[in-house]
Amino acid sequence: MSHPQFSEMVKTALGVYVYALLDPRMKMAIRERVFYVGKGTGNRAFNHARLEKEAKDGPLDPSEHKLRLIREIRGDGFEVEILIVKHGLDDDQALQLESVLIPILGSANKVAGHKGDLTWLEENRVRELYDSPLERGEIPQLRRNILVVSLNQQPTDVIEDPAKAKILKLQTVGDWNVSQKNSERVDFIIGVKNGLVTSIYEVDKCDDGSAKFERIEAQKKRAHGRSRFSASDVPLLLDVCRGRTLMDGPSAISKIRPGAGCQFFPAMD
Repeated sequence: MSHPQFSEMVKTALGVYVYALLDPRMKMAIRERVFYVGKGTGNRAFNHARLEKEAKDGPLDPSEHKLRLIREIRGDGFEVEILIVKHGLDDDQALQLESVLIPILGSANKVAGHKGDLTWLEENRVRELYDSPLERGEIPQLRRNILVVSLNQQPTDVIEDPAKAKILKLQTVGDWNVSQKNSERVDFIIGVKNGLVTSIYEVDKCDDGSAKFERIEAQKKRAHGRSRFSASDVPLLLDVCRGRTLMDGPSAISKIRPGAGCQFFPAMD
């Protein structure tokens, strides 16, 4: 029995990729038709349909929701559609894109796997996704220890001009009035202006797993020390969060309380 597959040239060109499985019976936007997002290489995107076909009419694992849906699609005379969301990635980029896409797709992604190019979204879907607050708990990376910092004093051009990205990063990573103990725990730094996310960086780690930062001791008595972090860009995560209010339940944590330059939020359970 032959199965669809990519040629060697295509597999080489794709490298590591993120893919989506779509239900062709649904006549609506792509986002609503996606029922699974995964990452892989070679012919990984075809494996789920192949496994269902090889099972013939035999029983399927109850936990394999996607295989049961594939069987249902075939029973209606259709074949699952495969979409290569983004290719030419390394493993870390693919995992990051996959983990960000899954919560954004919401209930459309029936099975969770482990923002990059969301160009498949129609205008109304773009508005639905980005004209609404973002719940911290829905983004795996943001469930970790985060430091939200106020960039309200930064001019608009620093925030919006890509040519000034280095300046924006310097302003985001420090110096911040946060304790030594909490500084050691920070995983992500999120810059906000007027309650909206403007920048995000993942804090680099020391060999012991603690955050990498420079401690700047206070020059005046009774003043607190400050921390300046070493951090790396996370462009896919930033694409999803930029310009949105970050919520933690009923609280808008991207709105720094008056008088505070930053606020530390511990990891969620």
